[in-house]
Amino acid sequence: MTGISLEEILNDPNSNLELEFIAGEEGLKKKIVVTDINRPGLALTGYLKYFEYKRVQVLGKTEMSYIESLGPKKKKVLFNKLFSYKILAIIVTWNQEIPNNLIKIAIKNNITLLRTSLPTTKLTTRMTIYLEDKLAPSTSIHGGFLDVYGVGVLILGKSGAGKSECALELVERGHRLIADDIVDIKRTASNTLIGSGAELIKHHMEVRGLGIINIKNLFGIGAIELSRGVELVVNLEEWSSSKEYDRLGLEEPTISILGIKIPQVIVPVRPGRNIAVIVEVAAMNHRLKEMGYHSAEEFNKELLGWIQGTPKS
Repeated sequence: MTGISLEEILNDPNSNLELEFIAGEEGLKKKIVVTDINRPGLALTGYLKYFEYKRVQVLGKTEMSYIESLGPKKKKVLFNKLFSYKILAIIVTWNQEIPNNLIKIAIKNNITLLRTSLPTTKLTTRMTIYLEDKLAPSTSIHGGFLDVYGVGVLILGKSGAGKSECALELVERGHRLIADDIVDIKRTASNTLIGSGAELIKHHMEVRGLGIINIKNLFGIGAIELSRGVELVVNLEEWSSSKEYDRLGLEEPTISILGIKIPQVIVPVRPGRNIAVIVEVAAMNHRLKEMGYHSAEEFNKELLGWIQGTPKS
């Protein structure tokens, strides 16, 4: 994880954290590299053995009222001890007033001090979700990504294999385009893969002979989708007479993306094959498998039963 700076979070209009900069401008370049945040209740009482100082510290009403209950000398000792650690940043919730001595010591130690009008629970929830998204391991893959019958299908293949043409036909048949050419993929905390389009070329498609087309403008808002989980990979490759292809579907090959194994279907391409229809059937077959029905295995059981003289009734 490369991390995200406090400055980036402050300048992000989509963060939904309602943060206000108070002090510690030099600390804005510091980067957050973990998704967890910390409420330093025990640390404020002086117990610092397991103090998670590398996380963003959140001061709610409980913490601030405890600080206010201390006399000037105890408050000074507490702040000096607390700020001897290289604290990443402090966020004060509920739009509470911040003591001047806390602001001064934050500036002295280059620690960014922020404030939000959000309640503490809302801030911690929103920030955890935000950081999980921003710090998720990610990669970019050359291919197409569509929602086909509710299944996130990633179409891969060498240049010229017909990925964009296949995606275009799927859109024309009523399925939704998420990305073409460049697919950005993130691995979430729950070990699922989420695919989306690169910001610059989102919902655009390059079709040889036509150039760049805008799917949203041509087919309407119902023809696109922002993101979806990657559930199935369809790999298009040129038909080779010397290669043996799976004829029954008993094999279940996978492909690893960001350490997560995704079911993969290898589809040989040659003139006359309707690849879009094959992708549709692959998506529907995947849904059946997810529901517990494996067509190839059921057929194989019936075949073995017939061979053994005990056909399925």
